[in-house]
Amino acid sequence: MKLKNIYLAIESEDFTDKNLVSDFNFQTDFITHFIEKKIVAKKFETSNFQTLMIRGRKSPSDKLVLKEHFNALEVEFFFDEKKYNEIYPYSNTYPLDGLLMPVKNENDFNNFLFEIILNSFEKSKALNTEIPSDCLIEILNDFKLNNFKNEWLFKFKIFKEQSIKASLFCKLTCNYFSLELIIEKNKKEILKKEILKTLPNAIMYKYEFKDIVIENNILKVIKDDYDKSTLYKLQLSDINN
Repeated sequence: MKLKNIYLAIESEDFTDKNLVSDFNFQTDFITHFIEKKIVAKKFETSNFQTLMIRGRKSPSDKLVLKEHFNALEVEFFFDEKKYNEIYPYSNTYPLDGLLMPVKNENDFNNFLFEIILNSFEKSKALNTEIPSDCLIEILNDFKLNNFKNEWLFKFKIFKEQSIKASLFCKLTCNYFSLELIIEKNKKEILKKEILKTLPNAIMYKYEFKDIVIENNILKVIKDDYDKSTLYKLQLSDINN
C-alpha cells in the first residue's frame, strides 16, 4: 500500500457537543489537504495502511491503533477543548446555512493545529512506525514558513480564437474554500472574480467545477463532463468592450 490520506479530527464518542466535533472537523481540512498533496507525490510504501488518522481524545492512547477495516493507522492526541474554545468562542447552528462563524485570529488557530500535528508526527516517530515522520515534519514546517497558505491553480486553458487565457485558482483556509476565475488577454489580467465559496472541506466543493469551455461566445465553468451542468457563465463581450 501507499500512504495517500491524512486526516485530523476529534473523537465524537469523547465529546458530547456534536457541533464542536463538526466545527473542528470542517476547520482542519486546509492543513491536512496540503500535507496530502505533498505526501502522495512521494509514494511512500506501507505494509497495511494508506491513511494516517490524527485523532483527538480526552485520554489518548500511548500506542498507535491499526484500523484494518479502513486501512488506517491512528495516532491519538490530547484535545485541549478549553484552549480551542478560547481561540474559537462561537456556536454554530446546524444544519448550516452557509459558512461557519469565521475564526477571527487565523494565526493563533493555525498554530494551534500546527502544534497538534507536529506532536502527533513526533509521537509516531518515537514509536518507530512506518510513517515517514521526518518527511511529514518537514512538509509541515514548510507550510508554516509559508504562512499556512494552501493555494493552487486547478486548471487553465488558452482559447486562441478569443486570444484569452482562463484559469481556475483555488484557496483553502480554516474558514472557507474559494474558487476564482481569472481571465488574461495579451498577458494582462482583465477579470478576476470569485465564483464559488463553500465550507472548507472537499466534500463541499470537489464536484462543483471540472472544466472551462467557450460556447457561442459564452465562457462556462462546467461542473461535470457528462451532463455539462454549469457553475458559472460569462458573456465574453462584457469583458472585451
